[in-house]
Amino acid sequence: MATAVQQKVSTNQVPLIAADKALISLRSSGHDYCSAVGEVIDNSLQANANTIRARVFTAKKTIGKNKRATEVVERLAVGDDGDGMDVEVLHNSLKLGYSTRYNDRTGMGRFGVGAKMGGISQAKRIEIYSRQSTDDPWLRTYIDLDEIEAKKMEHIPAPEPAELPNGCEDLPGPKGTLVVWSKTDRLEENESGGGRRADTVRTDIVRYIARTFRKFLDKGIGIQFDGKPVFSHDPLFLMTSTQFHQDGVQDPVAEIKVSEAIDFPIPSDPARKSTVQITLTLLPKDFRRDRGAGGNEFARDRRISENEGISILRADREIFNGFISGVQPSLDGRPIDRFIGKEIRFEPELDECFHVRNVKKGAEPIEGLRDKLRERLFNSIKTLRDEVRRHFDEVEKQVQLEQGVHAEAEKIAAETQRTARKPKAGKDTPQAVVEQKIEEAAESLVKELPEEQKANKKEQVKARIKTQPYTVVPESWPGKEMFVVEHLGSTMIVKLNMQHPFYTEVYAKLLSAEKREDDGDLGRLAKTTRLGIDLLIAGYARGEGGFEDLTAIDADELRTNWGLEVRSLIQHWRKNQ
Repeated sequence: MATAVQQKVSTNQVPLIAADKALISLRSSGHDYCSAVGEVIDNSLQANANTIRARVFTAKKTIGKNKRATEVVERLAVGDDGDGMDVEVLHNSLKLGYSTRYNDRTGMGRFGVGAKMGGISQAKRIEIYSRQSTDDPWLRTYIDLDEIEAKKMEHIPAPEPAELPNGCEDLPGPKGTLVVWSKTDRLEENESGGGRRADTVRTDIVRYIARTFRKFLDKGIGIQFDGKPVFSHDPLFLMTSTQFHQDGVQDPVAEIKVSEAIDFPIPSDPARKSTVQITLTLLPKDFRRDRGAGGNEFARDRRISENEGISILRADREIFNGFISGVQPSLDGRPIDRFIGKEIRFEPELDECFHVRNVKKGAEPIEGLRDKLRERLFNSIKTLRDEVRRHFDEVEKQVQLEQGVHAEAEKIAAETQRTARKPKAGKDTPQAVVEQKIEEAAESLVKELPEEQKANKKEQVKARIKTQPYTVVPESWPGKEMFVVEHLGSTMIVKLNMQHPFYTEVYAKLLSAEKREDDGDLGRLAKTTRLGIDLLIAGYARGEGGFEDLTAIDADELRTNWGLEVRSLIQHWRKNQ
């Protein structure tokens, strides 16, 4: 016999979310303090602000595991001179999912969560002040996560007239909006559990703003932080609105090497297409005079080391900077990529094609678009890498000539020549061929000199080569040889391959280390090591020169001769120390 089961029906209203727990969980939204501030600036720009001012308020506190007090940020405020908000918009402005521009594909905002999630990711209390006219009072509303968790706040308070907070009066314009974060626990404590220095926060945010909003800064939008203007940082090095173009200082600008547009179907309307703009630049030659220039003080000031990846901008705002696998060549050339500006720009209607998330951090092109980007970028970057390498080679060749980098090894070879075994290789070389080889070597050594100096210097170099038994000529070729020796009877010319990995990864770095003025011991060690390599090569050239027929060299005899010659060169060098 069937038994009827009485089902109890719930008549309670169940909210869509548990607001207190949800907001606490959403604090881990993927924002850091830089991107969170960026969301506030996004809102200011979309509200037609021309001037945005930010300020941090600090206090000394003992945080987490720290035993000593650290000066940390306890409040952060951002004000603008934009349109401001009316009562209804202000009342809803802290509501997750609310936006007057929800799903707008023409500007930076779209999802209605950015500034709210950014704010709560760093602070437990967010206050907003706004007005649309100087005839109106400032209106204020807020949310406070502590009050929400304690069940003291269940609704966003209706905006009420209020005075601007102390120290923030000058941040907004006559009308506009002011956002204040307080209870900034995530700003105060770093990932390791200690106090996060206010200076670090300030520096990081300024650097972030300078790069992320560079297009706006370049067009005249004013952004200030702690009363100082933020200047644009342009990884393409085309802008003249940077800090290095102020007060009479004028850095050179880069050269545009690639400027192309890709028209790609809009996912929501495949019949229409939107443009993806690609730009590649080559940084000025003055910025890349040697292989180590990407990490020196000059380069650090200009943030050249941040250029290894590709910058992606959505609606003229940077949302990604990094390596894009399959679009850029292999990682091997990334240090050289520092000297190549790489930028991709697109409009929000292509968001799905770049997997854009609501935090506006990161971009990953979809497969079809990735293929088109690869077609435009992969080989172009490889070509520009080669151009940078060639410039390195020519500059280093000239420096070696001017500074006599190989002069000491050449001098030791000359001073030991009298007692050394006489060369047999190349002794029958016709004089015309000898003259031609010396001409070519001299031409290579003076190639980068100004035309007005070249002829005179070339004659000096030719005379030097003729009168010394051993000369090093830096060259550049794609072969596997580390060096080659041209035996011309009484003289020999060693061509050192500047494209060989041994040169780029070892020799060039020793040359760079020799210039280190901040570490004399390192410089001396690098110079000794580099000279030792020079003498090894000189010893090999002499050992090889002992054979009359270079096509029939006995390997054991060559090794013995090489060792004897190097010993002679090293002993002479040591004796004269």
